[in-house]
Amino acid sequence: MKKLSFLILLLSLAFLAVQSSCNEQVINADLPDLPENPYDSISYNNDGSIIVQVDTHGFLGLHNYVLKTKCGQPACHDGAFEPDFRTPLSSYSTTVYHPVLKEYNQGQFEYRVLPYDTAGSWLHERITTDDPVLGRMPLYDTLAQWQIELINKWILNGAKDIFGNDPAAPNAEPAPFGMVAYLNDINGMRLDTTRRQITDPMLFPDNSVVDIWYGLYDDLTLPSDFRVADVKFSLEPFNFDQAISKNLIIEKTPHMAPSYIGLAPYYLHIKINSSEFQKNKTYYMRLYVQDADHNFVTEIPENGVALYLYLYFSFKII
Repeated sequence: MKKLSFLILLLSLAFLAVQSSCNEQVINADLPDLPENPYDSISYNNDGSIIVQVDTHGFLGLHNYVLKTKCGQPACHDGAFEPDFRTPLSSYSTTVYHPVLKEYNQGQFEYRVLPYDTAGSWLHERITTDDPVLGRMPLYDTLAQWQIELINKWILNGAKDIFGNDPAAPNAEPAPFGMVAYLNDINGMRLDTTRRQITDPMLFPDNSVVDIWYGLYDDLTLPSDFRVADVKFSLEPFNFDQAISKNLIIEKTPHMAPSYIGLAPYYLHIKINSSEFQKNKTYYMRLYVQDADHNFVTEIPENGVALYLYLYFSFKII
């Protein structure tokens, strides 16, 4: 009887195995190869130190063997000020196509690293200069020639990121840098200086012609390539739906501003007659500008900015 029970058990197991194999489906799929992750080639000790070398010719190797060890030292480029060489990401984002914010030769360099161009890269200048006033970086230390060449080759090869991708050139929206107003053209009295303080409206006399100049920074765009250049005047600082709208003219003005972090100055001009506006009322202005590089209109000031900007773009008829 025990033998019969054991035989029945074996037959049952065999049946289940056959049934399982019949129901099994084999799926073959050609999966694409995943891109190589450069971090996979790094091994670490328990203390976090690297024990397996990475490619010195890529940006990850450049960061590990040059920027972090030579430049990202305490009280140097350790996050206290830019460039920030603590991590590969911070190193890349604060150098490649990053504007030069403090410069010895004013206006000579636009970016800290300009891909494919060592002569136009401030980083290259700082590590190779012999100027005794400027001083060569890193301070109180020197880079070996192979380290300098490593940086040069990386720049000349396009300053690619750790994955070998080419960086994208910046494309800034128009941004304001100032505003001036005159009574009867630019030879008349300055009216933007009539504010009691920066958050007070400008004071315009009644029944007068007023010239207003708005200064904008933008990428190098021909004035004729601006698709939209308008200004609206509203009695409400946050609502311009029913506001008075006028076209702006893009032209030069005697009050030229210097180029700033790779952007060029533009001047939007309008003449208004103060008799068109209600007396003793504060009017708020909003610019609407669209350059050739964007498919949307930039509002200045836009919703959500600091309150003083709304107040700065305002005037009152007295």
